[in-house]
Amino acid sequence: MRAACWTCRKRTIQCDRTGNPCSKCEKAGLECFEARPLRWVKGVAIRGKMRGHALEEDYKVANRKSHPPLKLRSISPCIQKSLAFTRPPPLALQDPSTEDLDWSSRFYLDYYNIRIAKLFILYDSPSNPFRSLLAYAVDNSTLKMSIMAVAARHFANSARPFNQTDDTSSPRFVNANVDALHFKNRAIKALSSSLSHPEPSQKDATMATILLLIFLDILESGIDGWKYHLHGAEGLVKISQSMLEPDASQHNTSDSGGTVEETRRFVARQFSLVSTIGGALSSSKSTLHSCINLDEGKYQESIIRSFLGCPAFLLQAIRCFSNQRHAIKTLQMHDDALIQERIRETQSMLHLTANFDCVEWASNSVQSKDLQTVDIEKLSLLSVSYRTATSIYGNQVLRALMTSTGTVTSDYDGLVRELLDVIDALKCEDALFKCLLWPTFIVGLECQNESEQQQVMRYLKTLWDLTCCLNIINASTILQGHWRQKHFDGNSVPDVLGQGWLLV
Repeated sequence: MRAACWTCRKRTIQCDRTGNPCSKCEKAGLECFEARPLRWVKGVAIRGKMRGHALEEDYKVANRKSHPPLKLRSISPCIQKSLAFTRPPPLALQDPSTEDLDWSSRFYLDYYNIRIAKLFILYDSPSNPFRSLLAYAVDNSTLKMSIMAVAARHFANSARPFNQTDDTSSPRFVNANVDALHFKNRAIKALSSSLSHPEPSQKDATMATILLLIFLDILESGIDGWKYHLHGAEGLVKISQSMLEPDASQHNTSDSGGTVEETRRFVARQFSLVSTIGGALSSSKSTLHSCINLDEGKYQESIIRSFLGCPAFLLQAIRCFSNQRHAIKTLQMHDDALIQERIRETQSMLHLTANFDCVEWASNSVQSKDLQTVDIEKLSLLSVSYRTATSIYGNQVLRALMTSTGTVTSDYDGLVRELLDVIDALKCEDALFKCLLWPTFIVGLECQNESEQQQVMRYLKTLWDLTCCLNIINASTILQGHWRQKHFDGNSVPDVLGQGWLLV
């Protein structure tokens, strides 16, 4: 018989030990925990003078006491730890499992909990899957290092302005930057060891680590590095295909309320999304999506567990257009019949994309428990932005196909104007606007006049202020170079698709 659950013990009632969840927790509508869960509180401390204080207030206090910038030629072995502050910050993460960590590590875990977990999700909620990863990190040092690397990198980025022109950095950036490099180095070494000798009990934590390293690449640049992590994930999936299947969690008796299974499916979805969005702007076709198979209809997740809020159908459309774009390089230019078939397929998918009902999708995606969090009208606008961006991307591919036959394609300035208007309508909705990097970049490729280009740059600056991801600054640099080239040579066909950018 299983042991009495922690939830019943906490309620000082006798657990019936019937299963997981037990019938008493299920009847009371409570989550059934076998062991004491991590405890999260608002503010930076549970009790005392700092109770209720925001973490950002402590940042300001600490920054007033920052020491002068360090002059670092390289990361020497003696620099085992570089602290972002001159004194330990009070922590909201009060759990015995973190007591053996130094205060800098606990600070970054706390920073991840408060800032990062809600950054990489559409709507923050008690069921935030990125915050759930902290539970895995308690017993997995590799995942813990990757979490701290992501937090330190974001903290360092937040000290940099969008239009920085010099190389000087604040002390906060220098110290947090060293922390980020230190934690990343440890995470990658540990991950390499894990992949060389995979343990069945650590597979979920290893996949979560790889996912976080992809997000670390987004924070660092968003160029190429993410592809190597995808290949690592693909190899791990091939080693154990069953780890992402629904039945794989049935033998896991520590799964409280299906949390492990839900987290596993969430991680798998993010790999598929990264493969799709990254592949759309990459020179090589990713095959990861063929290794991770999810029945979207059977396992439809709540919108509050979505990363970008992009409908699954539109992701399929992007993948279809991306496949057509990759096929252009292999087409025999004299094979008119094959080219015409590709054109018809692309036009057919463009028609389906244009007819996608965003309002119906938004209504069906929101479950009753999400109603207080989600504005269906605004959510439908977010899906409109992805529908329009997908149509523009598909037209770019169609234009390339038809150019190979000497056919002149029609103009689609109306789509460009529509997408700019939709993005503008969402500029005051921070939770939704932070998901708009890919649509903003796609429409930026087609902006013809200076007014539209300046509008796109304002959107990118707002995205930077919201997320502090360096792939946004790189996106702005790419677009400015593209606009200059278009101005000088008059080339209307975007020639920047193919460099391997992950712009999410």
